[in-house]
Amino acid sequence: MADTFRLRVMSLMRTLFDDDVESVFLQGDEGEYELLPFHYPLIGALVNSDIRIAKHPALPIRSGVILFDNNTCIILVEEQNIERFLFPAKKGAAGDKK
Repeated sequence: MADTFRLRVMSLMRTLFDDDVESVFLQGDEGEYELLPFHYPLIGALVNSDIRIAKHPALPIRSGVILFDNNTCIILVEEQNIERFLFPAKKGAAGDKK
């Protein structure tokens, strides 16, 4: 029996994380919880917080939705710093001051 589950964290712009993990801590709309392999199926809402993945850096999010089923966890999020993808700084544009 595996001691991991598949975790995919995605925003509308990109995939933030996709790998097998041992656990993940999440801040839901009704409190914090931890997911482990073969967790009971669930659907939930996430609030402005960090997704803390065992043995990996934290992922800051504004909000999100989570689905855990069949030992796979999919999290769709709004990223903290999405503005840098929507409005990238244009270097060397006319009128820029150096």
